[in-house]
Amino acid sequence: MPSPHLAESDADGLALMAYLGWLRRRWWILLLAAVLGLGGGLALNQIQEAHYTSTTSLLVRPLGSGAESNPNAKVNLDTEAQVVRSLVVAERAKALMKVDTGADQLVKSVTVKVPPNSQILQVAYEANSPEGAQSGSHAFAQAYLDLRKATAQKALENETNALKQQIADLNKQLSAVAGRIAAAPSNSPERERAEAERSVLTNQLNGLNNRLSPLVSAGSDPGEIISDARLPERPSSPNRTLNLASGMGAGLLLGIVLALVLDRLDTRIRRGRDISDRVGLPLLVELPSRVPSLSVLPATHRASRELGRLRNVLLSAVPEPAQGGRGRQLLLCDASAGTAAGFVAANLAASYARTGQQVALITTKPDSAVGAITGVAEGRHSLASVLRRDVPPLKALAPVPGLGQLRVLVPGDLDADVELPVAGLLEIMHELSARFDHVVIETAQPTFAVEAQALGRYVDAVIMVAEAGKTRSGEITAALQQFEQVNAPVIGAVLAPRLPVPAGGAARPAASGGSGNSGNSGGSSAPAAPANRPKPRPSPGPSAESTMVLPRMQSSRPGPAKPAPGKATPPPNPGNQGMPGKPAPLNGTGGTYRSRGDGDGRSYALDSGEDLG
Repeated sequence: MPSPHLAESDADGLALMAYLGWLRRRWWILLLAAVLGLGGGLALNQIQEAHYTSTTSLLVRPLGSGAESNPNAKVNLDTEAQVVRSLVVAERAKALMKVDTGADQLVKSVTVKVPPNSQILQVAYEANSPEGAQSGSHAFAQAYLDLRKATAQKALENETNALKQQIADLNKQLSAVAGRIAAAPSNSPERERAEAERSVLTNQLNGLNNRLSPLVSAGSDPGEIISDARLPERPSSPNRTLNLASGMGAGLLLGIVLALVLDRLDTRIRRGRDISDRVGLPLLVELPSRVPSLSVLPATHRASRELGRLRNVLLSAVPEPAQGGRGRQLLLCDASAGTAAGFVAANLAASYARTGQQVALITTKPDSAVGAITGVAEGRHSLASVLRRDVPPLKALAPVPGLGQLRVLVPGDLDADVELPVAGLLEIMHELSARFDHVVIETAQPTFAVEAQALGRYVDAVIMVAEAGKTRSGEITAALQQFEQVNAPVIGAVLAPRLPVPAGGAARPAASGGSGNSGNSGGSSAPAAPANRPKPRPSPGPSAESTMVLPRMQSSRPGPAKPAPGKATPPPNPGNQGMPGKPAPLNGTGGTYRSRGDGDGRSYALDSGEDLG
């Protein structure tokens, strides 16, 4: 079994290339999503109303009787920030701004920030106009200072009045004590007590006067505006740059998600590792991504060299046929409708022929492009004429110009609506494998062509051919299931590039009014005429018709080799004892084939006893 890693390299490099390929395939989704996101950002800029912000910076000083005596005293600015946004300050600011807006609405437009390790408040105000922002910020700052000053003055006034009242009370008490002293006799106990009381009252009065003196001379300095509000030059919101960047970023993110989902839902095979990862089928070779045309490529082409390596692997990996002297039989079938199998089969057969071995190429597809690829003219001899027993297989083979060792059996006027007789195909393959070193068969996908599944159990190896960007993993899985049902030796897959459409079209129209049953020979409507075939390319040298198909050397081994493990062995044929392994012919009406060219409704029996030589 060939290694499944023939087309693989470093895993990290493959993963990187996979992501790059994914981005390259879905670039239009990313671009469209980015444009839509950018348009959304522009629309948001147009919808949002412009707002302006102006800021006033305040230096806050401590207030109170102990402020002057303690120069390290500080103000709790977090508390003062809440005072700035209070309704009391808002009412004062409203009066300064001379607006009719409610105080609670004005507070919502104010933002106060406290820089760390400072005694500064930054009062910011947001409005719909630059003038409103400047006026609001200055008004709130000034209203806060006015409120703080008024509060300090009120507290100072209350303290001063309280001290004055206490001093007045002490003066009255001193007057009464002085009268008692004057009335009392000298050296009397009453006089001594009165003098002692007068001394106490005098000390209290001096203390109150000492407290009152600084209050009378003290002033109230709540702070000052160190940076007044300026007229904003540009709106603070919306942030147009941020909206555009956010819109484009959101669009790209949405595009990536959408592209990833679409890529996961897309089951098309685009690279070789998709076959092994999704289907589990070994990848034999991945051909280059560019092919100049549907033709037999020169030996120096990169695709020819890759197929040459595949040829070498197949020569060592595909087991020798169980019957001595028989050439290897290799079946290549499409995984999806197209020309991939024909292109790979023709170039792989040419690779075998370049080694000097005799190669026969058969195609069972009515719309096969093998004739156009190899440049073989479709004359009167074809697979359809062989199945009708008009001509033996060796005579129907057509040489490929420039490759005398390669012969092609073109499909001819095969009817796409009629199932091909498998027994007849097996007889053709048996006769050709006795004369050729390699017999390469091209068929359509087994989910469409029944003969692909039937022939798969008798050949030495089956190769699935997928077309990059066209074949889906589900199609390969369905084809593998068809081959697994008959235990066909599927050894791997070949990934062909996206191939160009053949010139003139290789497909032919379906027969109109056909019954689709080979047994109904009396159809009421004649089948449609076959489509025009492309003209063959001129031979560059002498005609290949002069190249003889030489008989193969018979194996000198004493007995037949053992069959490969898992390969089905054809059933014994009692009627052909002299032809080991030859399949039994079809008998009666089940052994007839009628091609599209049989307009008269005649049928031809596949008589295995007829001499094919």
